[in-house]
Amino acid sequence: MSARILAVDDVLHNLELMTYLLHAAGHQVVGATTGSEALLIAADRRPDLVVLDLQLPDMDGYEVLARLREQPQLEQVPVIAVTAYAMVGDRDAALAAGFDGYLAKPIDPVTLSAAIDAYLPVELREGGQVSGAGAAAGGRG
Repeated sequence: MSARILAVDDVLHNLELMTYLLHAAGHQVVGATTGSEALLIAADRRPDLVVLDLQLPDMDGYEVLARLREQPQLEQVPVIAVTAYAMVGDRDAALAAGFDGYLAKPIDPVTLSAAIDAYLPVELREGGQVSGAGAAAGGRG
């Protein structure tokens, strides 16, 4: 079983890289390039995890996160912040705002899968084994 992951980044080559790496780890990935597009996709597809760029053209990642958390069907979905403008204190600010995790760009292909897996139920992780009871209990959707 694979996780449904929503990857959000307005820079197309960053989005393509994340999508490629997450697909290679066995996950289903859908991409969005704006916050409003991400919100529509999340409401429709109900992902297991969201990887969210903080700098988007229509709204920042903090606003997207707040809107996701307002929706009962999405409020428990883990959201990982991703940014190219990592400054001292940014990680702490993102976590304090309610993000479940934080990754600085450039994305490290070697550690991305492990970073993502840390926020997924075991049966949705790369190489995770699915049992009848585990699959029923672990899905979000």
